Amino acid sequence: MKRFMKVYEFLEDIISGGLLSVGVTLIFYGVIMRYVFNDARSWVDEISQYLIIWGTLIGTSVALRNDHHIKVDMLFNVLPKKVQHIVTLFAHCVGITFSLFIGYYGYKLVAFTHNTGQVSTDVGIPLYLVYSILPLTGALLTFRFAIKLYETFRVTSEIGHVAERM
Repeated sequence: MKRFMKVYEFLEDIISGGLLSVGVTLIFYGVIMRYVFNDARSWVDEISQYLIIWGTLIGTSVALRNDHHIKVDMLFNVLPKKVQHIVTLFAHCVGITFSLFIGYYGYKLVAFTHNTGQVSTDVGIPLYLVYSILPLTGALLTFRFAIKLYETFRVTSEIGHVAERM
């Protein structure tokens, strides 16, 4: 299992970072083409937007894994440890619910755009491919929140076992 997680985390990092890097490189290319060669490329803006959005949404799972997400912990830090664990469990459950919501309604959007045959404006990419990041993000975040929830339960049970021994 540890090997799977290492490979999974590596792929998450590479794909997220790669998409963001390629997106920013395309923007740089577009600026050079527009202002140096006076030859604007409309496809560059559209593709770079999609790549940056995909990289950012996949990166949310990486941020959650590394606890680099936004959180307000001023009140949280003054709570007793037991209450902190309860709040953390509740937060992870809300996170799973939110992630499932993104996944479900993202899937519905993908199905709708696939059935209607919608395509992007400049390049003509089928929009169901572009929007497929939403159910993917929902799945990635659900998986990551489930791991966080499991880890929190494990820590809570370890604290309980230590308290019983005392």
